Amino acid sequence: MDENVFFTFQKKDMTKLPKFLVLALTFLFFSLCSTAQFKLPKVLAFGNFTYANPTGDLKTGYDNGTGFEIGAGLGFGKTLITASTGSMKYQAVSSNALGDLKVTPIKAGIRQYLLLGLFINGDVGYAIQSYSKSSATASNFLYEIGGGIKLLGIIELGVAYTGWQTPASTNANAILFKGGLAIKL
Repeated sequence: MDENVFFTFQKKDMTKLPKFLVLALTFLFFSLCSTAQFKLPKVLAFGNFTYANPTGDLKTGYDNGTGFEIGAGLGFGKTLITASTGSMKYQAVSSNALGDLKVTPIKAGIRQYLLLGLFINGDVGYAIQSYSKSSATASNFLYEIGGGIKLLGIIELGVAYTGWQTPASTNANAILFKGGLAIKL
């Protein structure tokens, strides 16, 4: 009689085990499927050195510009909302009485990755400006549109066209050549 009780006990536990395994496998399957549908946000951090080639009215008073830009982005998939700031110094020509132009851009925009590391971006913001030989300052609307490529998953090269109005009320435009690092998590 003790053997039948033991056999009955084992048989009862044996029927619970497959039910538990089916339940556990079902839970695992649905949890994996649901995480495949939910995409985590992408985070981007970048820093670039920038060389500027002035165009239009800005070219008459300045030879070139150099500076840097740092920023971050957040988004889903291939579209990111970005924010950046930096500093640019435009070297005045010898006949320019205002001196060098310092510009601190504060921008927000959108970056869209296309394929093979190619991206396009557009930004708007403010250009906080001052001259080295004048007390004139200004904060004016700034726009920038451009694109670039991300190489080896971390190196970023780009070209952009930017425009704003200087404190001397002239339209300023420049072609920007950017190179630096970008980490996308």
